[in-house]
Amino acid sequence: MQAIVEQVFDFWRVFGNFWYLWLPIALFFLFRESWKGYLRGYFLSNKKWILLEIRVPRDVAKSPKAMESIFAGLHSAGKSIDLVDRYWKGYENPWFSLEVIGNASGVHFFIWTEAGLRRLVESQIYAQYPASEITEVPDYARDLPPDVPNNDWTLWGAEMVLTKPDAYPIRTYEDFTLEDISEKEELRKIDPLSSMVEFLGSLEAGEQCWIQFIVRPAGEGWKKEGEALMAKIIGREVKKEENFFQQVLRWVSDFVGSLGALLATGAPTASPPDKKDDFSIFKLSPGQQETIKAVERNITKIGFEVGLRWMYIARRDKFNPVGISALFGIFKQFTSQSLNGFKPYRKTSSMIGYWQYVPKFKAIKEHTKKRRIYRAYRMRGFFFPPFNKVRPFVLSSSELATVYHFPGIVAGAPAMARIEAKKGSAPPNLPL
Repeated sequence: MQAIVEQVFDFWRVFGNFWYLWLPIALFFLFRESWKGYLRGYFLSNKKWILLEIRVPRDVAKSPKAMESIFAGLHSAGKSIDLVDRYWKGYENPWFSLEVIGNASGVHFFIWTEAGLRRLVESQIYAQYPASEITEVPDYARDLPPDVPNNDWTLWGAEMVLTKPDAYPIRTYEDFTLEDISEKEELRKIDPLSSMVEFLGSLEAGEQCWIQFIVRPAGEGWKKEGEALMAKIIGREVKKEENFFQQVLRWVSDFVGSLGALLATGAPTASPPDKKDDFSIFKLSPGQQETIKAVERNITKIGFEVGLRWMYIARRDKFNPVGISALFGIFKQFTSQSLNGFKPYRKTSSMIGYWQYVPKFKAIKEHTKKRRIYRAYRMRGFFFPPFNKVRPFVLSSSELATVYHFPGIVAGAPAMARIEAKKGSAPPNLPL
């Protein structure tokens, strides 16, 4: 034991003696992150945000594929960020908050966005839902006190993550359809959001459920991960990409090895023979083949970085744990045992873990988590400090359209906010 202590002291003594080597590097990274945070805060402080409520007609007959087209249009709001954008302008790609809430007034669909992107959002929605109504509304999240949970209100919430890597798809709206159907045959289709609308529409006064998807356009990295995943399943060797320093080290290592072999034997080292790829798709099991097809189909579509959180909020005398089970059940239906699904991230949800064995610490920890997730929801934050407690995952446009779309006539919950009558256009010969 004494020898170990002496080794630790020796290490810290050497570490302290060479402070002039590591301290400048540490200060550089500290300055870089502080500078990025300052620029980002200044850039975002000049933005104005609005909340739009979308109401669709009661007889709309649109599948989630229409919502997929909307997301494809919103994906154009992002761009590749260069060094000037990041370290001089503080530019960040815009993000949207797709929200569904349920309370005593019914079920409502919202999109929270920058004011400058309102025209883009409206044009994409009107292109697919011409008879819908889009109105700017006050923020419903500000109707409750900022210090929830308190003596009057309590909540239970969670931030969700995927059970497997991003390239594995969840169950999408195509999986809920037994056969190819047209929009006129909408009644024969199972809408995956029907159960959500029914539950949210059944809430009573003093109960609320908030569901939030924070999304922004994703890059191409997740597709490369999907390609590597398919190669791993079929048994092909995956070549890891090397950065500049790794390439230099490999070149130096190869040169030294060849030089040593040349001096020792008079001949350079022979390169190893290429491995023959004797892979055949027929060697895979039917389940593996279906997995590869699902992953390949998923990564061919555009992707979005997503942060998912939800909360069940109620007055203390109205709080019903059934609401928690119902919300878990809503997201459980998108789970595929062989592919992907959703699960709560325990470190940020209201689950306590080992703290449950210490009553005092349990109450403090639970209160802190509830307050944090409530504030994060109200701020619509996820990707930056202090809200980036969970790594965002990537959903393809079809996956995102599955978990967030405007239900058609299949979802017939009477409490869902809809347009009762369509608006007609003015006659072309109307005198001005």
